[in-house]
Amino acid sequence: MSERTEVRRAARSQTIDAIKGAAILLVMAGHVLVWNHMEDAYVYDVIKVIQMPLFIMVSGYLCGIGKKVQNLSDYGRILKKRALAYLTPFFFWIILLHPRHPFSSIVRVLFDLDEGLWFLMTLFILTVMIYTAQLAESGVRRWKEGRFAKYAAAAFWAVYLLLAVFVLLETLLGWQFLSPSLTRLYLPFYLLGYLAGEYRACLEKIPPALKKLLCAVSLLGLIFMAVVWDLQDVGSLLLLGRQLAASVLGCLAVTLLLAFLKDGRLKRFLAFLGGYTLEIYVLHFHFATVLNQGKEYSLYTWEGFGFALASFVVMSLITAVIILVTKKFWLLDFLLYGKVRKKADR
Repeated sequence: MSERTEVRRAARSQTIDAIKGAAILLVMAGHVLVWNHMEDAYVYDVIKVIQMPLFIMVSGYLCGIGKKVQNLSDYGRILKKRALAYLTPFFFWIILLHPRHPFSSIVRVLFDLDEGLWFLMTLFILTVMIYTAQLAESGVRRWKEGRFAKYAAAAFWAVYLLLAVFVLLETLLGWQFLSPSLTRLYLPFYLLGYLAGEYRACLEKIPPALKKLLCAVSLLGLIFMAVVWDLQDVGSLLLLGRQLAASVLGCLAVTLLLAFLKDGRLKRFLAFLGGYTLEIYVLHFHFATVLNQGKEYSLYTWEGFGFALASFVVMSLITAVIILVTKKFWLLDFLLYGKVRKKADR
């Protein structure tokens, strides 16, 4: 591998981590506003339509650039790894927050993921869907000594679309188990990220000038939509489609902006945060209201802005201290954040 190739790969990796870092900052800012009842029709709308779709899209992208499932052994190994990473903190935090009634709390959350760390379960479901489709693709490719290899891609899409239709039917029938409405909402973003990773070589061939134009159009389009419409209103398919469009524009704008951002302190800081997104995600919102004494604030006043900024800083400091302490113990690292260490590192 040439030195130039290594530099390019390192730059791409830093950009991906920087995008994750930017996403977690948006999540933190959004939680400060919503938990302190300071949501507004502009700033919060923009944060809301970007924060979680961006996370989901990056996760899909990382899956798309990763090694594909080749056989049932690969399938089991990868899903075991994902289950430990996503589901361990998902269930442990329910027990930690409801020690007196852990089992009934788990059941309740499984039928309403919004009461727990929904992002982790929804992400696990989206991951299972993709890897199941990959397993079908691999099976058809190898079947009868490769005689049906040309149908492998069709097998992938047949299985994936079948699973997507099942999720849609769950929502139409009003099923609540594992909150299929969340899976349906974020499925397009995971799929877009996955396809971007799958065809990243083609995307890298797009001229920089065209990417800059696309970035500007996306950013202006998002601002226009946030000013003109209420992006939180999803009372009809049309309004939901409008919100999805705003989310895609916002994710695209942030991604391109950070891709063009030169290596420096800001990008390195965002990339550093990107390495701790799960730790920050499961902790930070517990401290969003530490400074709140019951007073109501408006974001568009100096007092309100100062309160929001101070709350963000205090929340961040408390979160950082807890991460620093808990990461020193491998068992807490595993239970709280789903991080599995090798025995040599414990």
